[in-house]
Amino acid sequence: MSTVTENDLRELKDLINSRFSELDRKIDGIDKKLDIHIVRTDEQLKAINNTIAQMDKKTEQRFDDINKRIDDTNKRFDDTNKRFDDTNKRIDGVNARLNTITLGFFSIIGILVTGLLGIIGKVVFFPNP
Repeated sequence: MSTVTENDLRELKDLINSRFSELDRKIDGIDKKLDIHIVRTDEQLKAINNTIAQMDKKTEQRFDDINKRIDDTNKRFDDTNKRFDDTNKRIDGVNARLNTITLGFFSIIGILVTGLLGIIGKVVFFPNP
């Protein structure tokens, strides 16, 4: 059996302490690297969020512009429909007048033709002696 001396125990203790110190330094290095990566990731996320916010603003502005154009177009269609309705009313008024004039004209022509046929019939069938 071997005997463990106090020096061996100190050396072992120093070795263990040095290993733990190395591990602590390595862990600190890894922590620093992680912190740097986390900061970079946060910056990138902020940049992405800013880009998304700008795109949202642009998209909302475009939708607002499109909605305004649609409203303007609807107003124009309404104005055009009103004009067509007014024109149709005028045409209906002119059509009613024309129908009245046409009926009156054909009535007068009918009376004249009837009178002429009556005169011609009297002359042909009842001549004067």
